[in-house]
Amino acid sequence: MVDWFRRRRKAWSADLHSSLLAYYCDLIEMEHGKHWRVQAWLQEVRVSENGDVHQRMSFTVVAECDRLDFVSLHDGVNWDWPEKYRDRVRVEVRTPERHGVGGTRLDVTHRWIRKGQIKAFVHLDRPIFRGEEFTLVADVFWPEKCLPFVRGDGPDSFLVSFGDITHQVEFRIVLPKRWAVNFEHLGLTPGRDDYALTASVNREGSMVASLTVRDLPGYRKVGVKLDTPSAPA
Repeated sequence: MVDWFRRRRKAWSADLHSSLLAYYCDLIEMEHGKHWRVQAWLQEVRVSENGDVHQRMSFTVVAECDRLDFVSLHDGVNWDWPEKYRDRVRVEVRTPERHGVGGTRLDVTHRWIRKGQIKAFVHLDRPIFRGEEFTLVADVFWPEKCLPFVRGDGPDSFLVSFGDITHQVEFRIVLPKRWAVNFEHLGLTPGRDDYALTASVNREGSMVASLTVRDLPGYRKVGVKLDTPSAPA
């Protein structure tokens, strides 16, 4: 029993320190602004039949300050998602692996902004300096993120937005095997924006909805909306 209390006390202490670190990182960003921009963004979303979602975001940032020690990213759910699932949300960030080098984990702290909305802070192993690029690979697991959609209760959407112009944004949404869906882009205007929206079937027999946007303006939310096909008359 004593060992159990010791373990719990250590866990509470670690949670408190993580929460405080995330709070002060958030405070720094609010007081001084974000001094980095996203150069390129690739996001693959895998939706499971039970509504669970696995996301992988590979993105390159450019430092716009003399010294950059951490970056942040937001993610969230589009429905009244139960807070009991918070402890099952997982955020893991690694460096990219090339030719067997890299792929090591970075420290991550987070705070819940509101119900179903998380902000994660990625702490770099070494600071990067003005004009320097750094690529990260973030894996995020959300239990039942798309539950209403997979039940046929309504559409769902995946959106991104950045503070500055982003030269390349790619979205790939992988549906469960043999699923058919309706989909369309959000936040983009034909003839004004440079984008392509396509559908394909991968080797596993899953439909993949893909969106590519070039030179996305800052603070513009864009993405893909999914819906189940209407029932035949």
